[in-house]
Amino acid sequence: MHPATTALESVWRPLLPVDVARTLAPLVRGRGDPSHRTAPDGAFWRITWTADGPATLRLTQRTGEVAAQAWGPGAERALSAVPDLLGAQDTLEGFEARHPLLVEAHRRHPGLRLSRAGGVFEQLVPAVIEQKVTGKEARQAYAWLLARYGEKAPGPAPAGMRVPPPAPVWRTIPSWDWHRAGVDPRRMRTV
Repeated sequence: MHPATTALESVWRPLLPVDVARTLAPLVRGRGDPSHRTAPDGAFWRITWTADGPATLRLTQRTGEVAAQAWGPGAERALSAVPDLLGAQDTLEGFEARHPLLVEAHRRHPGLRLSRAGGVFEQLVPAVIEQKVTGKEARQAYAWLLARYGEKAPGPAPAGMRVPPPAPVWRTIPSWDWHRAGVDPRRMRTV
């Protein structure tokens, strides 16, 4: 079978409770983000570029564990990064909530962890695009650029999901497409 259609699988059993959707929410650029999606069955899909190439990652939360499936040339690397992605390095050692708001937040969201997503450039591009415009404008611009310049996600990803392009591809985007996306020259140059 072709590596893009064969899934690698793993199961991670975190030491602390983890809420996949809440932990990964900061990575998602709106409901139309072509690189992240929550499916009707609750599975969280993430499309990313790894050092080994593109990968599609599907995370399913189960009681006490997270099942992960990955496709594409970067599948193995994406699977090995799941614990860090879901906050495995978080610890409650030394944590003492004193302020009432912090106490309440910790009580209400015990599975919220700090994600360590890696892919600094992959996170930096949408952050730059989001500067000095409304969130809606930024999300639309990012989605448009990914639809046009991102690769189709490997494996059985939901329709329309795309791999965020690596840095060399971003450099080749012509100024008129940045303009069509609604990204001004200053943000374009920064990316």
